[in-house]
Amino acid sequence: MQGPEPEETLADHIPRYAKMALDFQPGTRWSYSPGVGLNVVARIIEIVSGMPYDKFASERIFEPLGMKDTYFNLPAEKESRRVVIPGIDGKAKGWDKKTSYINASGGLSSTAEDYLRFEQMLANDGTLFGNRILSPESVAMMTSNYVVGLDQGKKKLSGGFGYTVAIVLDPVAEKSGRSKGSFGWGGAYGTQSWTDPTEEISAVLMIQQPYSSVATGFEQSIREAILY
Repeated sequence: MQGPEPEETLADHIPRYAKMALDFQPGTRWSYSPGVGLNVVARIIEIVSGMPYDKFASERIFEPLGMKDTYFNLPAEKESRRVVIPGIDGKAKGWDKKTSYINASGGLSSTAEDYLRFEQMLANDGTLFGNRILSPESVAMMTSNYVVGLDQGKKKLSGGFGYTVAIVLDPVAEKSGRSKGSFGWGGAYGTQSWTDPTEEISAVLMIQQPYSSVATGFEQSIREAILY
């Protein structure tokens, strides 16, 4: 389906997906949804909360956690701080333009320091700086494995998946430097964030370079620092 028009909102665009056929029946296999899944969730949040998704995220998450450099529409005065990615023209992609379509699947600008606060909140069972963002039960639900017995079409899954996070089930088999039960996600161009409940640590890496080996090396370096 064609993407949203320049002036569309989540409320305008998301209902169109209801007319599309499912790729497969829910619960029969797992598939990554890079551009639709989280935007559907964002629209549900708008309906339940009665406020735009970006305002909800700001008031309920970013502000309580002191995330002062996290925006869906980056202020013009902070545009000069946006990292330049080699080979990609951010202005040509419209990254510097204000949008009415709040893309929960990949439209957030942040910093490693800000995002670490979000990960620390998860590591602390949903609270940080005396502000509770999620209940411990919600964090446990979010970070539980829901793909037991499922595969990715013809491809076997190497780990587990919860709500918006990948979960380490077997560190040795997955060649991971994290402990069993660690959870997190990797973004485009080298962004990586995760929480390791066993070691009580969180980590954020934002190199803005598409080199997966750096993220792996980052994990192993932290593991070696803990062991030695």
